[in-house]
Amino acid sequence: MGAKITEITDEIIETGVLKAKRRRTKTFILAILAGAFIALGAHSSLLVRIGVGLGLAKFLAGIVFSTGLIMITMTGAELFTGNVLMTLSFLEKKISAAKLLKNWLVVYFGNLTGALIVVLLAFSSANQPEDYLNLAYLTAQGKISLTPLKCFISGILCNWLVCMAVYMAQYSKDTIGKVFGIVFPITIFIIAGYEHCVANMFFIPCGMLSERLLGGVFENAGTSISTVAFIKNMIPTTLGNIAGAFIFVTLPLWRVYKR
Repeated sequence: MGAKITEITDEIIETGVLKAKRRRTKTFILAILAGAFIALGAHSSLLVRIGVGLGLAKFLAGIVFSTGLIMITMTGAELFTGNVLMTLSFLEKKISAAKLLKNWLVVYFGNLTGALIVVLLAFSSANQPEDYLNLAYLTAQGKISLTPLKCFISGILCNWLVCMAVYMAQYSKDTIGKVFGIVFPITIFIIAGYEHCVANMFFIPCGMLSERLLGGVFENAGTSISTVAFIKNMIPTTLGNIAGAFIFVTLPLWRVYKR
């Protein structure tokens, strides 16, 4: 078992080196795809919750949302939260801090671009039902109402699970095994409602647009969702996502299996 985990860790380290060497244009394109895949999963996870009891709704949403990471895994797209695992390559001194940060910056804004494209396409392709618009608004409202500390801690828990999903998918060499390795950790994070910065690149802008389409009249309405509120959620969530992956995945596994 230990030998197998060491082998997987080595594979992730080498993948991090390849990511750091890839041309920025290619990285940005792959990041757009990843942001779009997560957004498509997020969009569908809202749709599947309509008219379903809370527990079952979250379970179904988790399974549907997992499709985003499955598509990323199968295409080699670049997801910011998964790329925190590149810190393994950094700890092994195979990439520099500068290359690591450059990759993260390109991927982060590529993910944002992909997510926003899906927001626009989803609302342009069909008239979303009022129940969807209301749910999208309330989901975004719940996210911007969190304190920075709660966003940070929730972000830690979220990316701990996401990076374990990446690890578990890497553990399997066949498609079915990879799918099952991804679905369960991702479903846990959706059921628990943890904060994922790339998913929020869809959820919060989607809520902003839903608010405008419904004229600001909502059940249990809170404050208007602004760009400033979006950024205030994104900063601690992103930092929490980085901390969660580094502290609870890359650092302990590197210390145990590579030192």
